Amino acid sequence: MRSRTKSLSEPAREQERLFNASFSAAREARAQRVLVRPHRSITPLNVTPWLLAQALVLPLILCALVYFGKPLLFDFWRDCILFWSTGLDMPFTLTNQLNDAGQYAMLLSSGPDDRPLPSRTILFVTAVVTLLGLALSVRMKNAQLPLKYPLRIVGVIQLVTLVYFWFSPDAFPYSIARHSEELMTIGYVVMLATPVMLAMGYYILNQSLTIKLFHTALILGFFAVMIPHQVLAQAFIMQHLSVLFMPVLYICMGAVFDALVFVALYSWAVSSAPQDATV
Repeated sequence: MRSRTKSLSEPAREQERLFNASFSAAREARAQRVLVRPHRSITPLNVTPWLLAQALVLPLILCALVYFGKPLLFDFWRDCILFWSTGLDMPFTLTNQLNDAGQYAMLLSSGPDDRPLPSRTILFVTAVVTLLGLALSVRMKNAQLPLKYPLRIVGVIQLVTLVYFWFSPDAFPYSIARHSEELMTIGYVVMLATPVMLAMGYYILNQSLTIKLFHTALILGFFAVMIPHQVLAQAFIMQHLSVLFMPVLYICMGAVFDALVFVALYSWAVSSAPQDATV
């Protein structure tokens, strides 16, 4: 019996020995011939003097161009808004007004009816839709969680706005034209900050300077085209549905929206960087 057990265990030990030898040989071959680098998001970044100079000099030059080009940029935005507002039947005009700096400048104006207040019907329908949205957010779970909290934020803001307009609508101080000018100011600030933000996470990558400038120009150009149309879209909503939606548009579709657009464009630019960009 013992001899039979011994005869059965010997082949098993031989197979185990062969398996260990084969595994060790494969591991040695992999270590010698296969070079596996960690993902570049966790790879230590080697910032050379040339890359450091780019991260310092490029923001200065680009921010200066955006700063000194502000009058031309705002004129382009206002002209674009006026062009499309004619076809959309929106009463936008240019008037000589005092700006925040106390200087006279050509600013957007939308006439005497630039603050359309909500009717009782709009208040009631908006209240029902807002409450339904908040109730729906309570039932969201698992894969729907990314939508749950933004829906609650929008719902709470709109609910507070509804209470305000229900009790004191005439006290609301903002007009569509002022809202539009402030949206353009927010977009301009994002454009002015774009080179600085790119310097901290993009200009330090080991990539062609021409490609970096090209991507920066595309990002700034995207904002330059997007912002007047963003203003038009929000003004169109308020012109036809009242300024009841101005707070939620300003908070959720103003600076926050511009920041999310920058993150998306930055991710697109970085995703095109070569694998050795952090070497």
